[in-house]
Amino acid sequence: MSDGQKEHSSPSGDASAPSGGLASIERAFLRLTFWQTLLSLAGVFTGGVALYAALGESEAVRQQTAATVWPYVQLTIRDFVQDDEAAFSLEFSNSGVGPAKMREMQLLIDGEVYRDWRAVLTAFLDEEFAQSVRYGRSDVTGRVLSPGETLTSFQTNDRVVVEGMQAGIYSGRVSLSYCYCSIFDDCWHAEISALGGPEPAPVELCPVYGEDRFRN
Repeated sequence: MSDGQKEHSSPSGDASAPSGGLASIERAFLRLTFWQTLLSLAGVFTGGVALYAALGESEAVRQQTAATVWPYVQLTIRDFVQDDEAAFSLEFSNSGVGPAKMREMQLLIDGEVYRDWRAVLTAFLDEEFAQSVRYGRSDVTGRVLSPGETLTSFQTNDRVVVEGMQAGIYSGRVSLSYCYCSIFDDCWHAEISALGGPEPAPVELCPVYGEDRFRN
């Protein structure tokens, strides 16, 4: 019987060996998976940091580029009356370093919308005379002003018209708003009267005046 017991105990010892081997392999596999996961997380973190840095650098480059094409549009009134000579002009000048896309313009007299210069003259002069007088004009909305370029929106040498425009505008009855954008669609809006006005201020979008837009 002792021999039989030996034969019976031998297979039992052999069966336990594979179980220990599998456990060792599983532990090794878990360690490998842990390090793979850790390395993956490190890669994701590194990629995120690199993306954030790239976006920050891209925005900085954009701001630097935008500064090199910054437009600055000023409104100037030039007028004089001397002896038999007279002149009046209203000019838009781009004093910036980049082109200005003129988007919108609106003119109010006593708070009421006026859509063209003929209507403006009618407000300041005898209606019959205003309908027949000759003057120079240029469209502003939709134009692109190059750096250093000046656009004359209205011009006349008629003494009666000059004096009428002076009286009307310098009384503070007139308010003119305009909006322009850079080639990157950064936009600025200004509202000017004879009493002055603030510098063109950055806006997200230009206002849309629609039917109330000044059309010259």
